[in-house]
Amino acid sequence: MRTRRALLVTALAAVCGLTAGCFTGAASQEPQRLRVALPFPPYQALSPWGNDGVLLTRLGIAETLVGLDRSGRAEPMLAESWTRQSDTQWRFHLRHSVKFHDGAPLTARSAADSLNRAAQASPVPRAIMGVNLVANAEGDLDLTVTTAKADPTLPQRMSSPNLVVLAPSAYTGNSANPRNAGTGPFVLQELKGDQSAALGAFSEHWAGAPLLSGVDVRFIPDGQTRTAALRAGEVDVAASLPVSTAENLQRIDVPLPRVVSLSLNTAKGVFSDPALRGVARSAVDQDALAGGVYESHADAARGLFGPATPWAKAPAPLPLADRAANGEKVVLAAISDRPELPEVASVVAEAWRRKGFQVEQVVRQYSQLEADLLAGRFDAVILSRSYVLDSGDPAGYLDTDFSCAGGFNLSKLCSSEVDAAIAKAIAAQDAPAREQATLDAQAAVLATSAVVPLVHERAFIGHSGQVNEISVDPYERRLVTRSTTRG
Repeated sequence: MRTRRALLVTALAAVCGLTAGCFTGAASQEPQRLRVALPFPPYQALSPWGNDGVLLTRLGIAETLVGLDRSGRAEPMLAESWTRQSDTQWRFHLRHSVKFHDGAPLTARSAADSLNRAAQASPVPRAIMGVNLVANAEGDLDLTVTTAKADPTLPQRMSSPNLVVLAPSAYTGNSANPRNAGTGPFVLQELKGDQSAALGAFSEHWAGAPLLSGVDVRFIPDGQTRTAALRAGEVDVAASLPVSTAENLQRIDVPLPRVVSLSLNTAKGVFSDPALRGVARSAVDQDALAGGVYESHADAARGLFGPATPWAKAPAPLPLADRAANGEKVVLAAISDRPELPEVASVVAEAWRRKGFQVEQVVRQYSQLEADLLAGRFDAVILSRSYVLDSGDPAGYLDTDFSCAGGFNLSKLCSSEVDAAIAKAIAAQDAPAREQATLDAQAAVLATSAVVPLVHERAFIGHSGQVNEISVDPYERRLVTRSTTRG
C-alpha cells in the first residue's frame, strides 16, 4: 500500500497542468486571501437544494437557522432561540440586525420564504423529505415551522445546508442563485462552472467582519492532485485528503460521524443464514483494517457510532463463531469513490477465503452500483456511510438503513424486534432519552449480524502551516469561518 505514495511524484511535477489553472494573479497574492482546494465540484451552480448546498456553508457563504454542536444537538445560528409550541409546531426567534450580502435585512418573512421554497423544490431536500414543512412569519423576527406529524428533531433538521436562508433577490421562479445573497462572512462574487469560485469578505457579518480579505476556491476531484497542489504551495488548504497521501503534511485530523461497514444480505443467498453471517462477522479484524489499510489514521469500529459522537458507547461484543464456511460462494461489492474501500474489500475477501468462503469481488463507482445495491443483488456490500445523514440524528439513520421499511436498507434486514427498538428511539422526545434509545436500537441491529462495523473514518484537512482557525467540524458543513487567518 506504500507504493500508492509514489504516484505523488508524478502528480507533484505536473500539478499546474492537472489543476488547469493554478492560483496566480494579483488577487491571490493578497496577504489575507486564502486559497482552498475542495474535492466535490458544484454541479448545480451552487443551488442550495441539492448536493451543492454544503459548499455554501463550508465556505461561509450562507447560513442556516441553527447549527449542530459536537454531540449533534442544535445550537444557535441565524436563530437565537426556539421553542416547541405543539407536537407539530416550533417557533424560531431570529437574531437582530442580520443583513444579507445585498444589504437587505434578514426578516422572519424572508427566512420563511427560503424554507418554503426548499420544501417545494424538486426533489425535496433529504432532511425534510416527507415532513411536509410549512413556515410562516409571525412578526419581524419570529417564524413558526409546522410539520405534518410530531417531530422532536425539527431543530436538527433546520441545520441542513439545503435549508440555508438566502435574500429574496436570490430567487427567480424555481431557481436560486446565492451570488451576493447569503448572510455568511464571505460573499460569492464569481463562479466559474465546476472549476473555481472567488469570494470576498462581508464586513457587515452579524458576528463581526472576517479576518480574511477573501477566498479563492479550486474544485479538484482527484485526491492525489489536491495533495500535490498543497505540497507545491499552490493552495493553502486542501480538504479530504486520501490517507495514502497525507504523510509528512501539516494537517488536521477530524473524526467523522461516518462508519465504513459491511452489509450482509439477509433476504436471500448465503447470508440469509444467521449462522453464516456470524462466521463472516467473526472473520473480520477491525484493528488490522484500521492499522493496515488506513495506516492508523482511522478508528477500529466496535459499533456503528464512533468517536465523533461523544455520547456513543461501545456495545457489548458479540460471541465469535466456532465454525467455518463450507465453500459457499459470495459476491462482495465495494465502492471505489473512497480510495481505501477497494483495499478494505480485498482484506475482507481474503479473511473470508481463509474461513472457507469462495469470494468474487465487484468494485465500481457508487453511481454504477447504486441500482444493484438497492435491489439487493449482492451478498455483501462495503460502503462508507454518514450516520447523522441530513438531520444530524443517528436514530433516523438506523430507521433508513435497518428498518423493514428503510429506504437504504442494503442488508434487507426485516426484524420486528429491531423495528420496535428503532421506533422507540424515533419517538423519544428529549435528547438523553433519544440517545440511550438509539444505543439500544444499535445493539438490536448488531445482534442480527446483518451489518459489521469496520472502521470510523477521519477527515484529513491539509494546510500550509500558516493557516489558523480552520473549522474542525465533524459534520463537514463548515471549513472557512470569519476567524480563519492566513499568515
